Amino acid sequence: MKKLKIIILTFFFLSFLISCSTYGKLIEREKTEYGTIKYFVETDLNNYRKQKRLIAKVGNSAFYTFYPDDIVKHTKEAKALSYNIFYQEIPRDFDDPMYYQKLSELDSIVFSGSDRILDSLKWKNFKSWKGASAFRIEVNYYHGFPKHEKFRPY
Repeated sequence: MKKLKIIILTFFFLSFLISCSTYGKLIEREKTEYGTIKYFVETDLNNYRKQKRLIAKVGNSAFYTFYPDDIVKHTKEAKALSYNIFYQEIPRDFDDPMYYQKLSELDSIVFSGSDRILDSLKWKNFKSWKGASAFRIEVNYYHGFPKHEKFRPY
């Protein structure tokens, strides 16, 4: 009987630790045809330029990270790449999906939700997606995504 209590307490303690190690404070959950979109807020980050951020997680397939000076997207299918928001017109020379990715319907759903949350938090200094034309694709990991690293925003 005593072992059973210890096992139950250990289970609850470990589940508490795992739940606290998520991406931050869950603000909103939204179900769409693309999956569930969860919005998290992280504050007190170690980076002096980026003290706080908003993260949108789409199922287990993509992350959108909103900073005061940038919006970045990461996808599970291309872990080594990052997609940075791009506001100018796509150059005709580079109208190749290797360099730019046009905004999709999923992107606009995530951006609309993020605008609503940023307005409710009164974070006015964050970058807006309005006026953006595409994502500029950049290589983050030149030698491939680390094998044993978990797919999560960094």
